Amino acid sequence: MFNKNIFLLLLGQALSGSVVSLLTFSSALAGQWLLGHTTLATLPVTTTLIGAFVAVCFSASIFQKYGRKRAFLGASLLGVVGASLGIVALLDQSFMLFCLATFLLGFFIALNQFYRFLAIEAIDTTWQNNGATALVVSGGILGGILGPHLGNVGVSLFSVPFVGSFGFVGLLCMLHMALSFLLRLRPFSVKESPKVPLKTLLKEPHFLLATCACGLGFGLMTLVMHATPLAMHAHGLSYVQSKSVLAALSKSLSPIRLVVLGLCCYVWASVIALCSVSLLAFWLCLVLVGVGWALSFNGGTFMLNAMQSEHKLRLQGFNSLCVFGGNVLASASVGLILAYGSWAVLHGICLGVVVLFWGLSMHLKHAKNSAL
Repeated sequence: MFNKNIFLLLLGQALSGSVVSLLTFSSALAGQWLLGHTTLATLPVTTTLIGAFVAVCFSASIFQKYGRKRAFLGASLLGVVGASLGIVALLDQSFMLFCLATFLLGFFIALNQFYRFLAIEAIDTTWQNNGATALVVSGGILGGILGPHLGNVGVSLFSVPFVGSFGFVGLLCMLHMALSFLLRLRPFSVKESPKVPLKTLLKEPHFLLATCACGLGFGLMTLVMHATPLAMHAHGLSYVQSKSVLAALSKSLSPIRLVVLGLCCYVWASVIALCSVSLLAFWLCLVLVGVGWALSFNGGTFMLNAMQSEHKLRLQGFNSLCVFGGNVLASASVGLILAYGSWAVLHGICLGVVVLFWGLSMHLKHAKNSAL
């Protein structure tokens, strides 16, 4: 199962995952430092996700016109430009320029959505497909450890806070660009298929459940992870302690496919967060969120990759749009929830979302049984 392309995709996932986790740790805190308040502190994170959302919208046409390798190289270049603008924005203390920088970085992190689909091209059998996909997705283990560590080191590396953090972002993007040159991907070609309404596509077996699982897994992780540094800072915990919690999260990732266990992990994470705001509680909360993400996101991806449909490219694109759409909504909500609510309110919302997803999955299961 393990070959050169899988190894390169694993490293690519690790590098891009490092950028994602570094931005998760640094962007909201840098936004708070630039603004002096929490309400709009997560806007730079939201603009990153908006950039990723835009990139995914045009990904199919970009891949077809330029090829995936050139698209990856171009996105890495935009990442370097975005990191450079971020440094300039921090030096000038320009919040709007900082948001533009993180928007450009969104085009780079959009790559994360497509490594899980590329993994199956190097593998011949179905059971190995799932293993290869889980292996590549789990490249985020290194990213989850490295990103927050670099972000923490970069906070005080220079006289202006967070300049060093975005210097590391630029370095990671350049390393990713060098790695992309080594990838050997099959020519990207898609057979023309008749245009069908989106309503028809949504009737594909398991697609709606798979997309909801991926979107829920990433959306709730975004909501909790982006809120954690701000919540810990508000409760008197240091940047260094915030970094150790986010790094510990990555060690919990698992390729187990059962989405329902992921939901249970999210429930337990919220229960712990509602009971305590100690360092141990934050640590346990994010460990469970990490496990919940791994279970739900991998489970949804396995279901999506197992589909045999002539509209598979459109289904993958729509799945990625839903994932980033959920991330944008979650990220945009963090600052407002913490400013006008609390850490407890945020986890109450998480529990409500899990209940809604559970109800939807039961409804889909009942509808499927009725159709049979």
